[in-house]
Amino acid sequence: MKKNIIVLVSCSLVGILFYSFSNWNKTTRSGTQYSCTPCGAECDNAVFDKPGTCTSCNMALVDKSTISHKNIRPDKICELDEKKVIFLDVRTPAEFNGTAEQKFGAIKKAINIPIQELETRVNELEKYKDKEIIVYCSHSHRSPRASYMLTQKGFNHVTNMLGGMSVWKTQVTKNDCNERLYKAQ
Repeated sequence: MKKNIIVLVSCSLVGILFYSFSNWNKTTRSGTQYSCTPCGAECDNAVFDKPGTCTSCNMALVDKSTISHKNIRPDKICELDEKKVIFLDVRTPAEFNGTAEQKFGAIKKAINIPIQELETRVNELEKYKDKEIIVYCSHSHRSPRASYMLTQKGFNHVTNMLGGMSVWKTQVTKNDCNERLYKAQ
C-alpha cells in the first residue's frame, strides 16, 4: 500500500513538473516580445516578455511585431520627393498655426490632425493610405503614437520624424530643402 502511494505521489509530481515545463517552454518558444505603445520616450526601446502596462509611461504593452512604422531624421526628409509624400502634423492647431507659446514652425502643405482627434478623423487620410506619410509633432512624443495608430488602421507606409520640429532647425540648415519645406512662425 505504501509503495502504491509513493508511486502515485511520484507520478503526480512528475506530471506537475512536466506540465509546468511544457507551458514554460511553449511561452519561451513563441518568442513573442512586447513593447510599450510607442510614446517617444526611452521606454519605447524596452522589451518585455508578456503583455501588461509599461512601468515607465503606463502605456499598454503591445506585441513588438505590430510596431511597423519607420523613423526618419529631419535632415533625411530632404532626400525625399516631397510631391510624393504626405506630411501629417499631429500637434494642436495653436502649435501648428504658430499661436502657441513655443513656436517651432511647420512643414508647408502639412495636414494638421491633432493626436487627440486622430482616431475619429482617420477617415480624412483614407485617400492617402497607399502613399508615404511622414508624421511629426514638436518633440517626437506624440508622433510615434500617431504612427502606430495609423499602421494599426492599415496604413502601410508610415514614417515618424524623430525629434519633431524642435530639432528641424538644428538638422535642416538654411538650404534649398529648408526653403522648400519649412514654414516659419
